[in-house]
Amino acid sequence: MIDELIQSGEYNQALSLLNDMNDENTRYLRLVCLVGLQEYQQAKLEGALAKAKAEETYYDVVSMYVTTLKELGEFEEAINILIEELSMPYIPYQYEMLFNTAYDEILLEKQEAHYELESKNQIFSIEEIEQVLKKKDCNEDLLYMVLDQLQQLNVRMIIPTIKDYLLDSRRHFFAKTLLIEIMIDQQVDEDMEVEKFGAYYHINPSYMPLVLAQDVYQGIGQYLENALENDNPTMFEQCMDYLEYFLYAYYPKEIYDDEYNVVAASIHYYVATLQSYDIDMSDLEVTYYCDESQIQGVVLLLKQIEV
Repeated sequence: MIDELIQSGEYNQALSLLNDMNDENTRYLRLVCLVGLQEYQQAKLEGALAKAKAEETYYDVVSMYVTTLKELGEFEEAINILIEELSMPYIPYQYEMLFNTAYDEILLEKQEAHYELESKNQIFSIEEIEQVLKKKDCNEDLLYMVLDQLQQLNVRMIIPTIKDYLLDSRRHFFAKTLLIEIMIDQQVDEDMEVEKFGAYYHINPSYMPLVLAQDVYQGIGQYLENALENDNPTMFEQCMDYLEYFLYAYYPKEIYDDEYNVVAASIHYYVATLQSYDIDMSDLEVTYYCDESQIQGVVLLLKQIEV
């Protein structure tokens, strides 16, 4: 009967029947009702007790308690509870997924709340940023928000975590490049290794140029400008945008100056096909002084970063 009342949203009536505070299931169901009624202060009060006493309902109680703290805007306490739970040696898989999702959502809400009050002052602590970088699965919006915040902090405090991130083949290539650029800006003098698309590169950020400060950007861009700027300025801009994306994706892969023409031709061809433009491969061969097999070889690299 109580379950039916809760399912139908009749929380007040259900609460009137949930009186045995010595029963842990009762304590949990009362939390469900209080949250449903948006009685968050009372839910927090009862939730602290329910969490301390819970056994079989422990993870469900924690979930409701964290929801309560989030709704009250008590983000730090909610985050600390989730970090504690996720650091345990064992946690049932379904709750691990639930808590990971909740962690991401609460960090995002915390940021939004702070943005309203403080514009772009510090929102995430260095410890929270490190926690995000260590997570196996992370909300992409959250990831790029913390990387934006990291630019304002001393990146040297989490270099070991960054090194692990750069070596992890499961991490997104674009985020890896942004981390490298942050370290370049802060002149981090550390030897490290980065994985990109199965290849490994030894780097030291203090000796590296920013992605778009490389000669390769101007070199390939010049080929595209000569071929497109006058006849098709829209296509030229699209190709330059894609060139930036390509360089960010593969950085720090070295592209030699005798390859600039082939990369330019390949980007021209690939962007044209994406936009359903008519493109004659033989015209590209003449314009860029290369052959079709060379172009198709680079196109495979371009397709790789679209996955």
